[in-house]
Amino acid sequence: MPMTTTHALVPLAAALAFARPPIPWRIVIITALAAAAPDLDWLFKHFLHIPPSSILAHRGATHSLFVALAAGCLAALVHRQIGLRPLVAGAVVAAAMASHGLLDMLTDSGQPVAYLWPLSSARLFADWRPIHSGEVHMAHLLSQTFARFLSELWQLIIPMFALAAVIRAIKLLIDRVRGNPAASPSTVV
Repeated sequence: MPMTTTHALVPLAAALAFARPPIPWRIVIITALAAAAPDLDWLFKHFLHIPPSSILAHRGATHSLFVALAAGCLAALVHRQIGLRPLVAGAVVAAAMASHGLLDMLTDSGQPVAYLWPLSSARLFADWRPIHSGEVHMAHLLSQTFARFLSELWQLIIPMFALAAVIRAIKLLIDRVRGNPAASPSTVV
């Protein structure tokens, strides 16, 4: 499964690809936290001794699309504190959080994801699962962290930021061809 820090990098790559300068760092930080937040479900297991088959266990309800949409609605309600229009705040927070479950469904190990909860408690994997990772065991966490980081660096982080840089370059080229200034100050597109 992707490490929590890798999930948090998804909104940063999206900001690189799509945000107009100046990059709104407040929303980048909020979306990074939203993208990482579903992994807080380990607290349920650790402190409440939730069984792995429970919908509250890892990759359960917190990884669902509907929890991501609820987080987006909350962001829309507090949009002024975030500094964005309500729809933009809601959409980017929901998308960031929803990306977590999608990335986890692309892994070749761990539990499937309850992405459609509460409509269904069925746990899903994608048919194509290119992200290779091993189970995380607390006893081996420190020894596994560096190896997992290197694996994710090559499988996810470098390709994600390379794609973001290509998208950004294409957008700048299109702006230049159209005769638009490089990028007018604004918030998230």
